Amino acid sequence: MTPSIGHSVTLFLAQISLPVRRIMAQSAVEFAAQIAKILSFDAKGTFGIKLAVDEAFCNAVDHFSGPAKEDERIHIEFFIEEDFLVISIREKGIPFDLQQAERYTPDCLENMNKPGLGTLLMHQSMDSVELFVHGREGKETRLKKRLAYGTLPQELLDTKTVTHGKKRITVKEPDVRLTTVKELPEVCRLAWRCYGYTQEDFLYDLDALTKKVEHNEFLSVAAFDPDSGAMIGHAGFKYHDPAVKVPELGLAFVDPTYRSPDMPKQMARLLFDLAEAEGDLGIFDCSVTTHTFSQKGMHAMGSRPCSLFLGIAASGMQAKELGTSKQEKGSVINHYFAFDRSPKTIYVPRRHTAMVSEIYEWLEVPRKIEHGDTQPPTGESSVSVFPLPDELNVAFIIVHAIGENTRQDVAEGLLRCKQDRRDAVYAFLPLGVSSSPRLVEECEKMGFSFAGIMPHIHDGDDRILMQYIDVRLDLDAIRVYGDMSRKLFAYIKEEQLRVKDL
Repeated sequence: MTPSIGHSVTLFLAQISLPVRRIMAQSAVEFAAQIAKILSFDAKGTFGIKLAVDEAFCNAVDHFSGPAKEDERIHIEFFIEEDFLVISIREKGIPFDLQQAERYTPDCLENMNKPGLGTLLMHQSMDSVELFVHGREGKETRLKKRLAYGTLPQELLDTKTVTHGKKRITVKEPDVRLTTVKELPEVCRLAWRCYGYTQEDFLYDLDALTKKVEHNEFLSVAAFDPDSGAMIGHAGFKYHDPAVKVPELGLAFVDPTYRSPDMPKQMARLLFDLAEAEGDLGIFDCSVTTHTFSQKGMHAMGSRPCSLFLGIAASGMQAKELGTSKQEKGSVINHYFAFDRSPKTIYVPRRHTAMVSEIYEWLEVPRKIEHGDTQPPTGESSVSVFPLPDELNVAFIIVHAIGENTRQDVAEGLLRCKQDRRDAVYAFLPLGVSSSPRLVEECEKMGFSFAGIMPHIHDGDDRILMQYIDVRLDLDAIRVYGDMSRKLFAYIKEEQLRVKDL
């Protein structure tokens, strides 16, 4: 790899060298399209990248210094720098200044033949277009396009891990404690060292991270090497609603240059202890189903499976064309650990009673199950539709209160999600009201199927979770750990097939 002149390469992707001929522009464009596909750009973003590369390559040919010799080449490099795809086009052509170049203005048809249209298109297609002159080394046009959150494939991120044969530093007794505000910049750096820019956005924005910590929306725990003082591990709690004391355990990562087998469990143990001391009702997590390592870790902490969301996770490689998602989607299995084990009465459809009862037994949370009213509900309905980040392409429908119009409200929310081409929609229905079983059955007629339960999650109330999947999934690729998770997964698959026949 030969890095572009004048800057360091954060993550190298590819390089191609082509003859100084306009006919080779299509090869450059096709190469750029493959990079865009790997990085999960949608159809609009991919088109912009292709257009900008085409214009930049043709400019390089047109402004070359005289007739090109046989061995002259235009060199194109693709790499990741911070959260941008950077495309560097280098050649020894005649230098020109983009700022001084004649600009195309679309005020009349006569301007269509004036120079500068290509430059305008590049600026409109990319987040940044820069020119660097490197003297005898020629010039470089540098195009930048911001990456969407979570789109770097894991295969590329694995290049940041320790190379084989290099001895890792063993830390037998790490110092595990709450992260101070002054140490938050190191959390940002550690997240990048471990996973690049695939974690949640606020981890890379120091101001946003600090605000979340100060507003009790995020609790950060870190592990340190006592010899060097280096931060080598991290885990945290996300409080989606600080008023509801049920945090999500996540954002855990360990510096790959260190080895400390008990460190993840020690960080989780501290977080569990802090949650219990604060009077939290319980803790949930979302473990991916591409492997069982994190699931096994949650079992070791005493957490048990309670629900499985199919198609909620964006895969490492995704492609969207014409607004229709065609990517393979990942799934997550949710575990729960309850501190509050006060008995309650919940209302469950007869069909799901056995499975729901068994999940609560796994959680050791006492619940009396009844089957509710047969009459339609009355009163005010309260339903909200909550789209998740764009890269996930899914949405939540949260029923706050079941009333006379709740069925219609849920149906309208589902219709909006279909119109937005969401891959999946997940409904959270209250279990603490007698009209819940009837609403579950009505949702099943819409195409929703059973996904599990979650205690305490909204306003301290338990929820039954339903899911509507509108994207093709490879269920055979899902990996779950333990007999409990396998039984839940089997039931969810059976229910998905049953609902299709309704």
